[in-house]
Amino acid sequence: MSQLSQRPEKPAVGLPLPHESANLHVTGAALYTDDLIHRTKDVLHAHPVQVMKAHGRITALRTEPALAVPGVVRVLTAADVPGVNDAGMKHDEPLFPDTVMFHGHAVAWVLGETLEAARLGAAAVEVELDEQPSIVTLSEAIAAESFHGARPVMLAGDVDAGFADSVHVFTGEFQFSEQEHFYLETHAALAHIDEAGQVFVQSSTQHPSETQEIVAHVLGLHSHEVTVQCLRMGGGFGGKEMQPHGFAAVAALGAKLTGRPVRVRLNRTQDLTMSGKRHGFHAAWKIGFDAEGRIQALDATLTADGGWSLDLSEPVVARALCHIDNTYWIPHARVAGRIAKTHKVSNTAFRGFGGPQGMLVIEDIMGRCAPLLGLDPMELRERNFYRAGQHTPYGQPVTQPGRIRAVWDQVKENGGLADRRREIAAFNAAHPHTKR
Repeated sequence: MSQLSQRPEKPAVGLPLPHESANLHVTGAALYTDDLIHRTKDVLHAHPVQVMKAHGRITALRTEPALAVPGVVRVLTAADVPGVNDAGMKHDEPLFPDTVMFHGHAVAWVLGETLEAARLGAAAVEVELDEQPSIVTLSEAIAAESFHGARPVMLAGDVDAGFADSVHVFTGEFQFSEQEHFYLETHAALAHIDEAGQVFVQSSTQHPSETQEIVAHVLGLHSHEVTVQCLRMGGGFGGKEMQPHGFAAVAALGAKLTGRPVRVRLNRTQDLTMSGKRHGFHAAWKIGFDAEGRIQALDATLTADGGWSLDLSEPVVARALCHIDNTYWIPHARVAGRIAKTHKVSNTAFRGFGGPQGMLVIEDIMGRCAPLLGLDPMELRERNFYRAGQHTPYGQPVTQPGRIRAVWDQVKENGGLADRRREIAAFNAAHPHTKR
């Protein structure tokens, strides 16, 4: 492992070649989606009509006041959609909803000659809401049995027998919240109709073909009548895999109805309030160890905060289940996954895609249980590393377990762990009121 991790003297693979856009990025010459408006004639600007309530049914939507604002050209509503009024692959994300499902949900879009005109027009739209109770936290969703999507269960061995053979059994809960992608470029799209009636959309998307499919079905077109291009995505990290589709569809719909290019670009506050995050999770667990501190059985339920629609929550949960073992042998396991339906933005892909959440759960368990077993946390982890002949809870043989120990030892050595521990112990002994 150490030899493989060292760079060969004359490498044939892994040469330090510059990124194809490096010069453009560092000089500021790289064009992003929103830069294209300065090269496009007669662009209309779109602004969302957001409702700042978490949940409620729309009883009235009056757009006439917006049309009286100077510079406002049109207000887009559900009545304008010629195809399917939905921006999700699961058909559970109305592009123009009749029910507000999260704080800041956009229920209409205003097109203006300038962004300021569109903003003032959006502020003039009158929305009446029959406000409903909302579920915001994971604990509220669990108590209310508010779930959607698949509820997978991963089974390995005989969990009841594993607990019966355990000398030590511990239980606990662990919860952590969402994370924002905070890509450099917020969601942006620029759409226009060419001379042949084809729809052309520039979108900051990680999934152009799916953006194409959503735009086509919103407009009631075939996919071959829509072209989607991504100049660059500004660092998507998963946040632009599913979420850009609706914004691109709004721009395309506006261009189709007005015959003019339409630009959608969220400011940072809108992006934060309207787009999904990494899934927060709640974990309830029970774990058994033998007298030597080796895991015998794990019974856990992982609940992901999916938000108001499914998006990619199902595969995210599936991956979290398959990463809960991390580097540890768990002979008997029962791990259930479920997706909470809450009145929040629809959480989505984020780098790691559920893997970090699953690994975080087992690492929290090991950290909590080590002192209860009278063991150093590092020692407890080492005793439970995978060994030859073992397999994951989902049945995959672990063919090279020696790599775990090799990486572990290399990090301990290179990180100067022993020296750091001595320094911390000396500091803590000398400082009665400040600890490291």
